[in-house]
Amino acid sequence: MTSAVQVWNPDDWELFSLSLLQHRHGTLNVHKIPAAHKGDYGIDYYCAKEAVAYQCYVVEEPVDIATRAERQKKKITTDLRKIIANSVEIAKLFMGVPIKHWVLLAPNHDSKEVNLHCSKKTLDMRDAKCPALDITFEVGIHDPGSFPKDAVAVGMSTVSSVKLSIPTPSQQELDTWAAGSSNLLTNATQKLGKRTGPDHVHEAVAEAAKSFLQGNALLDALRNGSPDLHEKIMSAINSRARRLQFAGPQGVQTPGSILHTELDSLISAMRTAAPNLSEENAEQIAYGSICEWIMRCPLDFPNVQ
Repeated sequence: MTSAVQVWNPDDWELFSLSLLQHRHGTLNVHKIPAAHKGDYGIDYYCAKEAVAYQCYVVEEPVDIATRAERQKKKITTDLRKIIANSVEIAKLFMGVPIKHWVLLAPNHDSKEVNLHCSKKTLDMRDAKCPALDITFEVGIHDPGSFPKDAVAVGMSTVSSVKLSIPTPSQQELDTWAAGSSNLLTNATQKLGKRTGPDHVHEAVAEAAKSFLQGNALLDALRNGSPDLHEKIMSAINSRARRLQFAGPQGVQTPGSILHTELDSLISAMRTAAPNLSEENAEQIAYGSICEWIMRCPLDFPNVQ
């Protein structure tokens, strides 16, 4: 089914990566190399104690897997050249201890082609006989899945803005969902027909199904990647749903005005509960949640006179 990909800006990714590495190596054992003055040597963070160097890299999303892999491979090649070119200074950083690992830290690692490239570059770097590198030197790539879930959760709490990219569900995904959701579609058709009339209800129901699947995919991604943020958002959604069940919709009693009011109220509640969630994602989750309320209840509209 439709899946969401987190959109990172480079600064947030570096801060998040630092949190992960401090969990792995210990706070006092991880050091940053600022890039502002004379470059970063192809290294953002390093741990001299364990002879490992890390470079952070974010591909601008959304892209397909092949494009992401090619950009990651290019980044690996480019930055390993810096290791060779700056080997004397790098040896000083590691106090003469040869580096055993160089790791690209990326938000998404989903292609074996990158693994193959890492193996190739490992052999290339060993053949270069660089004095800053151990004879067992190895190139690798890690993403958040390489770290414990509790470390990822702590890291996400430091991120200033969380934004997920969510594709539109494919027709096959929509058809698969619709095949097992006839009761929900019947509810949506009956209710949304009060807003659109019979001539346009089919389009409205199709759009509601897309929004429902997208909203669920976003919530699933947050549950897996940022459970604290997911809990805050679900608390806001459930609170609005309970109020709607108890008191009914607010505002002028027309279908359009009810939808506007409920959307605005839910978006506002989520932004208050989770201010670091992007406005776009808050809107997408709100659309999905309200479509679910329409399909499952408690949201209904008065009959059109």
